[in-house]
Amino acid sequence: MSLFGSSFQCQFVSDKVVIKMRALILFCCFFIVFDISTAELSAEFKEKFLAKMEKVGEKCAAETGASQDDISKIITKEIPSTHEGKCMLFCGHREFHIQKPDGSVDLNSALASLDEIKNEDMDIYNKLVQVYTKCSQEPPIDDPCEYAVALSTCGTHEADKLGIDASLLE
Repeated sequence: MSLFGSSFQCQFVSDKVVIKMRALILFCCFFIVFDISTAELSAEFKEKFLAKMEKVGEKCAAETGASQDDISKIITKEIPSTHEGKCMLFCGHREFHIQKPDGSVDLNSALASLDEIKNEDMDIYNKLVQVYTKCSQEPPIDDPCEYAVALSTCGTHEADKLGIDASLLE
């Protein structure tokens, strides 16, 4: 293989790693809107959570075709402007049972998915239940990706009101 081909292949592999890492960071920052580093959450819980985040982030980045710019915006807590970026949020919501495949809210499944957190820190669990319950009342939007944006915006706003830090695993 030529030197040019090797460089191109290395750059491609490097770009894939960057996208995977950004996707991981994105989902860590986005889906859990509190700072678990200050909570009484075990190292085992954090490790399992991080592994799940990586898997979901990779899947959703590949599924939606979200660009690096979309992912960068989400990492910096901005809403992506492209439909693919917004659909990455929807994909994550589906994976974490916040939204059903048809785009509607799945409050019962979302709350059930918090059971592991309940066992780790009841205060955080109770605050997240409040956030999920309040945001599940957001008026539906026909486009599930746009609705994911509305739910995300609500989640961030409600978490701020409850004093839940938006950072994660720092």
